[in-house]
Amino acid sequence: MPRFTLSILVTIFWLCLDVPIQAQPREAKAEAATISGLVTSKGQPAGGVTVLLQEQQSNQARASRSKSDENGRFRFTGVAAGRYSISALAPGYFSPGSGDNGPGGQTLNVAEGEKIENIRVEIRRGGVIAGRITDSQGRPVVEEMVNLHRLDKVGKPQNYWFYGFSYDMYRTDDRGAYRIFGVPEGRYMVSVVREQSPGSVGISSSRMFYPRAYHPGVINESEAKAVDVTEGSEVTDVDITFPEPKRDCEISGRVIDANTGGPVAGVEIVIGSLTPDGRPSGGWTGTGTRSEENGEFRLTGARPGRYALLVRTDAEFAPAVRSARNETGAEGFISEPVILTVEDDLAGVEIKARRGATISGVVVIEGTNDPKILSKLSEVSLFASVINWSSNRQTFAGSSSGRVYSDGRFNISGLQAGKAHIFSAGLPNTQGLVLARIEHNGATLRDGIEIEAGQQVTGVRAVLTYSQLKLRGELKIVGVDLPEGLRFRVSARSLDQSFQSTPSADVDARGQFVIENLPPGEYELRLFPIHTLSGERLDQKTFTLIFQFKEKVVVASDNQQPVVITVDLSRKEGDR
Repeated sequence: MPRFTLSILVTIFWLCLDVPIQAQPREAKAEAATISGLVTSKGQPAGGVTVLLQEQQSNQARASRSKSDENGRFRFTGVAAGRYSISALAPGYFSPGSGDNGPGGQTLNVAEGEKIENIRVEIRRGGVIAGRITDSQGRPVVEEMVNLHRLDKVGKPQNYWFYGFSYDMYRTDDRGAYRIFGVPEGRYMVSVVREQSPGSVGISSSRMFYPRAYHPGVINESEAKAVDVTEGSEVTDVDITFPEPKRDCEISGRVIDANTGGPVAGVEIVIGSLTPDGRPSGGWTGTGTRSEENGEFRLTGARPGRYALLVRTDAEFAPAVRSARNETGAEGFISEPVILTVEDDLAGVEIKARRGATISGVVVIEGTNDPKILSKLSEVSLFASVINWSSNRQTFAGSSSGRVYSDGRFNISGLQAGKAHIFSAGLPNTQGLVLARIEHNGATLRDGIEIEAGQQVTGVRAVLTYSQLKLRGELKIVGVDLPEGLRFRVSARSLDQSFQSTPSADVDARGQFVIENLPPGEYELRLFPIHTLSGERLDQKTFTLIFQFKEKVVVASDNQQPVVITVDLSRKEGDR
């Protein structure tokens, strides 16, 4: 019977918090829940193992922890209602089902006052990846972070960051050595990069840089050698040698008004990396560089490669950036991307900016007369996402956000031409407010707003509805064995065709789900699979049966009985 003594000081941030064993992620209500269960290893109880209970919907990374007793039992008390992940940590072990970031583990939807028992948390012996990082002169590279990315079945790196028991094990020591333990079974790509985050575009203030290097000492991802990890295995000599540092490049130019040819001042230059054949290879990065009074700009620290440069509105920027744009009068400027191949310093780049289209109007709240709820209008933001159709293909043409004022007025600027779809988002204390419909000049819009280049669309009315009704349910899949770790999401589409939002929720480890903030009415439930990191896919027949599933349900009160969804995947396509 395995037993683990965890006296080691754990360095993962959620374990370092000063939270007593039974402290909870948020203030417990009067009707607190309890969670108890068993930690096992190879089917046997595992004592002395730390169990983490982490709230998934909290803005703060707070976690409760308990420790299994000699019989492998653990217990959490005073748990507030909400959505949690539960997992176990032990040196050299991992919890199956871990997510992309942090321990992940199983998910649990906890109801107020619920008594959850017999939760089984499994731990498995992980593998070890060890090696040494050196520079081109053979000297050790000290205190550098090693990156670990899991590969899917076709060898494509996944967005996977395995923390394990200790964050420090990813950092090289004074010999340049590292040893990552507790690694789940799978194939991995190991790399290291100095002063550049994984997936970053490659812009920095330094004039020298080291290209990302992969095991066994190559700079091209296609030449990287995969590392195979099995349960309890140890793979050594996974070494990487850094190439010689290279000089970076400078990009400079001018932003001008596409209509007048005059300079455009105060706009931020946004850069995105491209593959050699011109496809986007990552996100867009706002560098903080703005055009000066004469429209000139200068970007330093660009690695050689292909880029797209543009002026984008304040869609995905922080409020402080949006304020700065407003002060300079740069709000609402957009541009088409300028494609560049950068091999050395590049000057004379010209970006033609123009005023984008705008959508303005008013936001109202239905379903409540509570002054506290009505006063939250200014805490809501509206987003517009623009789609273009060409040759029966839809293309994302950008997005922008707009502030909602206390009197309900809003304005979304900097939009490209196309069909704009409006969405809402709010702060945590605006829960219960859902976008019900969009109206224009008194008519309900069901398929977006068609906007032309530079057009100013006024008279738009965004109607929010307030409801705290919840739909609880249980999902039962029968008739087929599903891939290990496969998860599902259930969505609820209102049969009121004017309703804009389609709320959804993940199904937890017990097969239960909770869809929140549903206004009263009739809904159609749909089911969507969420594939695992291992890349194991459903066969086409099973996927089709899941996709075809639909079930109607009426939401009328908050205390209605949970729905039970049974999906028989052994039936033939088209059968009910």
